[in-house]
Amino acid sequence: MTEELGIEALKAGDYKSAISYFEAAVKIDPDNGAIRYHLAQALRHDGREGDAIIEATEALARDPAHNEAARLLTYLLSFLKLRNPGGINPAGLAAAFNFINVDHQVLATPALAYLKQCTPLCDALMVCQAQGWSAGAQWLLSSKGRTVLRDPLLLTTLGAAANTDLDIELLLTALRKVLLMSAPDKTFRKAHILEFIYVLIRLLEINEYVFAVSNEEQQQLENIFINPQGVAKGSRAAAESLLLKALYAPLWRLLGEDGKNCDEWKVTPKKWGDMISAHIGERNKVAEAAQGIECLGDIGDEISQNVARLYEENPYPRWLSLHTPSVKSRRNLLAGYFTDKELAFMEAPCTVLIAGAGTGQQAVDAALGYGPNAALTAIDLSLASLGYAKRMAELFQVDNLRFMQCDILNTGLLEGEFDVIESIGVLHHMDDPWLGWKTLVEKLRPGGLMKIGLYSSAARRTIASLRKEIEARETGDDEQTIRDYRQSIINQGADGEGAFLLQSADFFSLSNFRDLMFHVSEQHVTIPEIATFMTTSELTFHGFEIPLDIVDGYPGSDAILDLESWHDFEDSHPDTFKGMYVFWCRKN
Repeated sequence: MTEELGIEALKAGDYKSAISYFEAAVKIDPDNGAIRYHLAQALRHDGREGDAIIEATEALARDPAHNEAARLLTYLLSFLKLRNPGGINPAGLAAAFNFINVDHQVLATPALAYLKQCTPLCDALMVCQAQGWSAGAQWLLSSKGRTVLRDPLLLTTLGAAANTDLDIELLLTALRKVLLMSAPDKTFRKAHILEFIYVLIRLLEINEYVFAVSNEEQQQLENIFINPQGVAKGSRAAAESLLLKALYAPLWRLLGEDGKNCDEWKVTPKKWGDMISAHIGERNKVAEAAQGIECLGDIGDEISQNVARLYEENPYPRWLSLHTPSVKSRRNLLAGYFTDKELAFMEAPCTVLIAGAGTGQQAVDAALGYGPNAALTAIDLSLASLGYAKRMAELFQVDNLRFMQCDILNTGLLEGEFDVIESIGVLHHMDDPWLGWKTLVEKLRPGGLMKIGLYSSAARRTIASLRKEIEARETGDDEQTIRDYRQSIINQGADGEGAFLLQSADFFSLSNFRDLMFHVSEQHVTIPEIATFMTTSELTFHGFEIPLDIVDGYPGSDAILDLESWHDFEDSHPDTFKGMYVFWCRKN
């Protein structure tokens, strides 16, 4: 009865009463996940988001299949830093990773914070602090580290999201080196260590093998030979050699053509065989998806060709999950920028272009958010990226989205005009961003809406300086060069010129870091340049997508749509648009 009263109070907006009812219900039935989820909802609406996070993990611990609890938890963690990691239920947090429709990357940060503060992983890090990373790695492989390597939350987190914690990276880098250089053969016969190695390989795939590799490791790797036939026939020694190599390079690269029939192999142990088969199989599915994608026009521009080559080799970003928006939620978002009259077209069938779709995260999110009334077209230079995008769209069962390989400069070849065009983080990689933007404007119908993302000259000033230093070295942008440069940033520590990069999530995966620091083409713009272009292109500015704390600090709320005022604000606060300028505009 108290639960029903709580639900009625929650619906009525009487959140304090709802909390009282649900807390009473929890005392009666403490293992009821649904009641705890309702309590989390009430706490959230009452402004007690930290308590809501804790209750959401309690709900999931009792009902691991409660998707709405996982979505609430992830939503709250997306904008709140967990102040009290010790208060969460680790089993509940681990359960949230089971859902593909929540952002695993959002969950990973608080999960690692909990593990570092509240589990024996803290002991391992204390050993590292006192004796060095190699000593910490040896500790993990000893009997003392068994609990850490078996921790369910640690295994789940490392296998589901890119690691963005430097301490964890340095510890795992040292652990990998110990496994390669000095671990006794019997190490790989210990079940808990073998299971952790499987997870570590998965993490390295996600982070794209961005961890540093020393010269002695490279020399040791040259002495390890891969025997695909031996692996296929069940040789444990051959399987362990491949296992060690897979800690340093992806399986598809190691096996090449020899791995095409790996699903028929009799690998020992069987789980390692299942991992090999799943890895190669997923890559094949992406390649198959790419084969059915239409190509529109030639890529004639030299810069476009170089960019396409970059992303063919390194599809970016490699996302694995998505906090899926509710159907037609884009309409609610746009209501903050446009009038009902300007959005009336969304009630009927409409068309949307995603220009520069990459691996499809933005496109899939948009397709779900705009809803079934919208027909979306997503274009990109890279067929490999589009294959990944199409595969992910299939996983999320998106059916209102088509993919095409097309240069933005060739969008004139697309049929008709679009009601909405989104192009985020793409134009600034073109030789002439303004020409690219102009080409898109020509495909936008009068009264159509446009979302644009461009790098800020002010916010990118330090990155631009570091990029010039990199270019002056003329060392190229191969994987080892990128790893070496990352390691130089790490070695410089907190006082180094590039220390700020350690706070960027892009630092922790190879493609993201290449895109950040080694991209073949990058242009920066200013707000006055944007304003001039919009005036000449008959576009009206409708507002930046920007965190509320920045908006609250903006001195002139009545000038929120005044680009000149925003330029003055950025002069005083140059890191305001440190991601990029992201804004909405409308064609007159």
